Amino acid sequence: MSWSKVIDPRSFRARFAGFWADFLHENYRNPEEVAVTFGVRYQTALNWWQGVNRPSGDVVALAGRPFQDFLEGRG
Repeated sequence: MSWSKVIDPRSFRARFAGFWADFLHENYRNPEEVAVTFGVRYQTALNWWQGVNRPSGDVVALAGRPFQDFLEGRG
């Protein structure tokens, strides 16, 4: 079955900033730690932390490697 049949891509995209914020809250202490871990400016980390913006795919791919199940059940 194709990915688009399992999950609606538009809906997932619209909700991903919130999913990313949840992931960060579950795995990091604060936006400062996120900024250092991902090598981004504090404002970028804060925007992610608050669910205002979402990261690019390369950041997600690298972040997800040690957390293979971080998106399970979020469809």
